[in-house]
Amino acid sequence: MLMNYYRNINRENVQFDFAMCSDEHADYEDEITQMGGRIYRYPQYHGVNHFSYRKWWEEFFKTHEEYRIVHGHIGSTAAIYLGVAKRHGRIAIAHSHGIWGPLDMKSLIYRMYSYKTRFVADYFFGCSRQALETRYGNEIANDSNRAWVLNNAIDARQYIFNEEIRKDVLSELGISKDCFVVGTIGRLCEQKNPMMTIKILEEMKKRKLEFMFLWVGVGPMRDSILESLEKKSLSNQVIMLGIRDDIPRLLQAFDCFILPSKCEGLGIVAVEAQASGIPTICSDNVPAEAAVTDLCAFCNLGNVDEWVELICKKRNVRSNTYSQIVSANYDISNNAEWLEHFYCALPR
Repeated sequence: MLMNYYRNINRENVQFDFAMCSDEHADYEDEITQMGGRIYRYPQYHGVNHFSYRKWWEEFFKTHEEYRIVHGHIGSTAAIYLGVAKRHGRIAIAHSHGIWGPLDMKSLIYRMYSYKTRFVADYFFGCSRQALETRYGNEIANDSNRAWVLNNAIDARQYIFNEEIRKDVLSELGISKDCFVVGTIGRLCEQKNPMMTIKILEEMKKRKLEFMFLWVGVGPMRDSILESLEKKSLSNQVIMLGIRDDIPRLLQAFDCFILPSKCEGLGIVAVEAQASGIPTICSDNVPAEAAVTDLCAFCNLGNVDEWVELICKKRNVRSNTYSQIVSANYDISNNAEWLEHFYCALPR
């Protein structure tokens, strides 16, 4: 999402620099530096290093007076680093990219640490109305002078269906051009509910449906997913594609997209799938705002049969949805221009 905005914003007027807590080479690091951005690395927060973490940010804002606006996307410690930024006279923006998932110890700790953010930030963004309300409360979400939904916009033209690209991708993956291709995109983690995906595939196989499933993403559940696929004799019908940097192109090969997540702030991949003209089936835990075209449907996670029936029903349904994506305000051009104007209009 950030890279989509960074690529499309007028960098003569607004420059993004990034702070991250990993020492590993970032996925977009080379592209960021080529576009003039800088990357800073701060220490991972562990609670026990609270004071050294806070000290790092104090030193950072003391030595980098050039930064007028701090736009925070890491919610767990936003109250800390945005609080430090404000004490140094910076404008603090908190951005919610999600909603609360199932209540476990990790989620409870996150909620405790992030709660104070609503009393710290000057302005608030959310990827959906629900993301604003969940993280910052209804009072802030209803404040039109301080809170906005900033859509996870995309370059819609990149996703327009192209039959020749579809043929090329299918050929590269060794899939017949007549094969029914279903797929999903997302981190291989509990939030994305990969075991529900496997239940859906298992039911499709029981019904003797001929299909291939494309699974894009990496994450901590990869080994358990592979083990389950092998155990249920599904390995030959699933292609694990890992991380891809050609999502608009890859989506051309899909005939149906599923997103059975346990929770989502919005589900930008569902918007991307619809932009490619693909029937898109989401869990009813995905916010309603994800349905930006008439290709999107929602299903309850407790009914595998309903998922499979919808998948079958959506076969051979594809359309050009470019105008619908633009009308829903999910094209990046207008959104990047709005964000640029927002930044530039903030008091100096």
